[in-house]
Amino acid sequence: MESPTTREVAETWFEALTTGQIDRAIACLADDVEWINYTPVPGLNDIMPWIGTYHGVQAVMDSFLLFTSLVQVKREELVRLAVDGENAAGVIYELSTVKETGLDFEIEFIQWLTIRGGKIVRWKSYTDPSPIIVAMRGSSPSA
Repeated sequence: MESPTTREVAETWFEALTTGQIDRAIACLADDVEWINYTPVPGLNDIMPWIGTYHGVQAVMDSFLLFTSLVQVKREELVRLAVDGENAAGVIYELSTVKETGLDFEIEFIQWLTIRGGKIVRWKSYTDPSPIIVAMRGSSPSA
């Protein structure tokens, strides 16, 4: 049986992710996936405890669970998808609320996927985390 194409895996991943089907999304990941969700910078973005580099599906699940324990996603949608060979890049719009502060944040972020053998083997996220940090701190940028 032939493996799904890069585009098919990416489309499945983003559809599952943006519709809250976490189990279906996780099924797109290779067992030994490398998951890079920003680089923590002490005193700056480390207020987001779910960020960092993780390896393996269970570590990714733990990161998802930590994120959803702190943040309620209100809206998430795929804005754009580009596919080239084994790579796919999706631009995601997200509107979420930090549960502790009650503050919303809006971001667009890029998920860069490397797909081999019908599975995501590497995932990396790119965004300006400033809106998330402000909502996590519970204050305006000038406070």
